Amino acid sequence: MESFSSRVSELTEEHLALWSESPGTPPGHLRRFSAADKAEKERDVEFLLKKSLPRMDHYEEMEEGERARYLGRAHTALGKLMTGEGDPAVDRFFTECESAGKMFVSRAKEFDPSLSDDDIHQALRNQWVFNSIQSSLAHPVTLTSSSLGYSLMYPFTDNWIDGAGHTPAEKDRFNQSLKLWLEGETVTGSGPADGGFRELLRMIESEYPRERYPDVYDSLRAIHRAQQRSLILHGPVGKHEESFLQSLTIEKGGTSVAVDGYLISGALGADSLHAVFGYGVVLQLIDDLQDIREDTAAGHSTVFTRVCRTGPLDGVTNRLINFTCETIRLLDGLSSGGGTSLSGLIEGSCIFLILEAVARYSHLFSGAYLRMAEEFSPLRFSYLGGLHDRVRTNLAAREHLLFSA
Repeated sequence: MESFSSRVSELTEEHLALWSESPGTPPGHLRRFSAADKAEKERDVEFLLKKSLPRMDHYEEMEEGERARYLGRAHTALGKLMTGEGDPAVDRFFTECESAGKMFVSRAKEFDPSLSDDDIHQALRNQWVFNSIQSSLAHPVTLTSSSLGYSLMYPFTDNWIDGAGHTPAEKDRFNQSLKLWLEGETVTGSGPADGGFRELLRMIESEYPRERYPDVYDSLRAIHRAQQRSLILHGPVGKHEESFLQSLTIEKGGTSVAVDGYLISGALGADSLHAVFGYGVVLQLIDDLQDIREDTAAGHSTVFTRVCRTGPLDGVTNRLINFTCETIRLLDGLSSGGGTSLSGLIEGSCIFLILEAVARYSHLFSGAYLRMAEEFSPLRFSYLGGLHDRVRTNLAAREHLLFSA
């Protein structure tokens, strides 16, 4: 029987090939928005912001848990507005997702009252991805113990590993401790892997006993291995081939969302694993584009930081759009068992996030590219480019859409 690590290696190679084959030319199938369309959508956004966002003095008076719940509602409203609504199944998904998000925030604050709004919203992004896969697999869209546990692991693991305040040796010790926990062993002494991380892992174990669901723990070990391997991207990478560096990103993104699939079903068929793995790769790449400023400042290497050293991001961003559309379509296969196809919603959300990054980092693109890409945006780039910081300033929130990467 093929090992899980072998399956991950094969999926990584397949998606690396798909990325390499994705054209760097402008996409031809996306909807174009006229000046009148953009003006109407901008009026809708302004109305939503005035209607749904609290005055700053009221916002500052809220407790963090209340602010996080409020922000969740605002995210959902903006997501519906920017990706469209009218399909009853999609509207129902938004409603169910908002309810799950409210429960998530409440339980996250119960678990650790010191969690900040930024921590909660980073974790909540995975819960939203989890919910979208639930819907596609015909599972109830809700919060589960395992989705809470896995989503909250990010503030305890990924942020710690990515943090600039830790030495390579400290990160290595941290990773070794996590490896032991994930293998079911006990770590003695105190350290970052103790306490909170162990409690989060118990949430998963309560729903998926190790002896009955080995794939769940294989997938958790896979994302841990990918995180550890991706530390290469935190320093100089000149000696490595581009294909190797890109495979690290693909492996990390794909395994991160593959875990969601296993935490929904306990096991996944080959086609389902391929689809959710690809979903994760797309989200990781979009996240890398959105974080190009922070990654450059920290000295982290991504496909976008590497390309922008030598020229504009025009071609690689076209490749990302084409790769996204090709990969997200595979999620349609998940709905064959009676689930709701959300591939159109997810694709629209992903494309909007890419265009938002283009508008925000317009200095990294050619003028011709900006004129072309703006045709596909429901908002003018001059408006869209400032929307992120505007929402962030007004709400102290890092992202403002449902499927932030």
